[in-house]
Amino acid sequence: MIALIFRSLTWCFALTIAFDQPNIFFRLLPKYGYFAVLIAAFLEGEATLIAAGVMCGAGLLDWRLTILAAAIGGSAGDQIYFYAAHERASWAIRKSKRLSKWYPKIQKFVLRHATVAVLLSRFAAGFRISIPLVCATAGMPARKYSTLNLISGFAWASVWVAISYQVGARV
Repeated sequence: MIALIFRSLTWCFALTIAFDQPNIFFRLLPKYGYFAVLIAAFLEGEATLIAAGVMCGAGLLDWRLTILAAAIGGSAGDQIYFYAAHERASWAIRKSKRLSKWYPKIQKFVLRHATVAVLLSRFAAGFRISIPLVCATAGMPARKYSTLNLISGFAWASVWVAISYQVGARV
């Protein structure tokens, strides 16, 4: 957690120092900041939201648009994993003896607890990528996954922005 916060703050300072004139960063942030949050949330996650939340607290970004951009970006990334797994994962399971042996148990567990798994996976480090893959191969309907994924994305973005907003408001 400390490493995550340090990485987020480093990201903020690196962007500011990267320009010859720090004023350029602050002039470009309102125009391109939300797009940057969307792309960064698609690729990374918590580090992006901590940095963006601090900027919201400092008055550089609007917290509502930041949450919207982060939720859409993070959810879009997970959707790609979900649809990619639909196509390729079943082939990998059939080819692997080890996966073929354990997969029915995992599938039953995931389908039984799918709603909770999707909603909480975004908050558990390491599961953000694996849960969409397992849900897709377990046969979870795409509409159900997409709905839960978007709800989870908004909850995830709201929590991280709200917590880090408090830091930015005090800086």
